[in-house]
Amino acid sequence: MLDAYLPASARAEAVPAVIVLHGGSFVSGDKGGLDAAPIAQLLAQEGYAAFSVDYRLLPGHPYPDALQDVQTAIRWLRQSEQVERFGIDPARIGGFGGSAGAILISEAGTAGEGPLDGGARLAAVVELSGAMDLTPAALTADLPQEEREVGLAYLGCSDPLDCPAAEAASPLSAVDPSDPPFFLAHSADEAIPEQPTLAMADALRAAGVPAKLTIRPGSAHSVLMLDAGLVQDILAFYAAFL
Repeated sequence: MLDAYLPASARAEAVPAVIVLHGGSFVSGDKGGLDAAPIAQLLAQEGYAAFSVDYRLLPGHPYPDALQDVQTAIRWLRQSEQVERFGIDPARIGGFGGSAGAILISEAGTAGEGPLDGGARLAAVVELSGAMDLTPAALTADLPQEEREVGLAYLGCSDPLDCPAAEAASPLSAVDPSDPPFFLAHSADEAIPEQPTLAMADALRAAGVPAKLTIRPGSAHSVLMLDAGLVQDILAFYAAFL
């Protein structure tokens, strides 16, 4: 299921769309939550068609179920019926996600290769406080126990050293030159370490992909770090790449 937030005034041309994904550690949250609906409303006010999307949660739905739900939503929006219904440009579909939603939208952004205007590809990605690396090195390093357990549950594993899905589920492992531009934001003192986000920005840039990185002071997580300045930076990013 998804909720559509559309610009209030009629547009002469098709508008870009943004998929918005809630957080909740993969076990809670929904499309109407405070980390999704207000973001979609803001984007609609700025002239974007925003779609807050639900995805399957734990327990019972480890990787890749939630990612497949996101990709299904993207493909659905590109169908001619939805393009006409919502007045969107199917070649310009971006994504936004915080926390667990940041992992999912980054997975969707780095999944596959080739042109960004078809299939389940995204044209621009904004992620806040996402764990960009779910491989054993990241899950056994400085990650707090609670976050480590969440990561393992999402991967459907009990041991980070014996987790076949870890690399496939890690956005950092899937970076290639055809990936969309990324906006990455993280707080320096939040529970999820910022090092994988730094590595993600480096990997994207090394592949020739535009990547804007913001490390914020303090410990605010996900949408809690949003202030007027960060919102304007995100809107400028979408304006440039979407």
